[in-house]
Amino acid sequence: MSDLGLEIRLPSTAFLRIFDQNNARFDLQNDELFFLLKKGQIKMIANDLELIPKLEFDKVVILNMAAYDLELEYLTQYLVNLAEEAGIILRDKAEPIKIPSNIEKACATSADEFLTALTAFGIKLEKKKAFSPKAQHRWKKGLSEVEFFVNRSDSKATIIWEKSNQLVIKAGAKIAESGGMKSDGTPGLAYRFTQTLREEQKANWDAKTFTTTEDIVLKSVNEVGHFLYFAGTNSWLQLVDKEGRTIHELSVV
Repeated sequence: MSDLGLEIRLPSTAFLRIFDQNNARFDLQNDELFFLLKKGQIKMIANDLELIPKLEFDKVVILNMAAYDLELEYLTQYLVNLAEEAGIILRDKAEPIKIPSNIEKACATSADEFLTALTAFGIKLEKKKAFSPKAQHRWKKGLSEVEFFVNRSDSKATIIWEKSNQLVIKAGAKIAESGGMKSDGTPGLAYRFTQTLREEQKANWDAKTFTTTEDIVLKSVNEVGHFLYFAGTNSWLQLVDKEGRTIHELSVV
């Protein structure tokens, strides 16, 4: 323990630092990556302080991995993959890279060491409760004051759930240029539904830049997912507020 927080020395001589912090003013060395947490939930994993977005966090964990014979980018990507496989939604990630299979095994061995240590302090890459397709959601007035964000490689948007059957995609959103195709390359149902929505809103988006020029009003979270990125995933888990909470978490009954 010190004024800088808690330091954990590991058998490999790698070490962790855990400290309370709610801003990006902390130092990071060349062989270090960091986790940002809010109320014990991991919100970001990265190795570049410049990637930190405007999000709320209250704790920082720094891993010094100089003792591991690994590239920093590979271990960071391994942890990001691990978190996303567990259903954790992360904010502002670096461009993804492919990890060779032999290096992935080395990443797993190293991660076992420090993740076990973090678990003792209640910090873990834990799978969230599975989303039930039968889940019921209810709009309430407070939700109209929350900005939800889509932050994907193919689309980015800010959405306001103004009324129970009215979601507004704010002007300036980036929409996916392609998607919704079957495995054989032919248009699927998602593609056709998306094209119908976009045709109805053609006056409000630029087909050259795939950017919305006016606010677009749709009737459901499902329609928002189709319009922005041809659906293909559960949009109740894709729309996230500034604290990393999904629209599902805030409205499920």
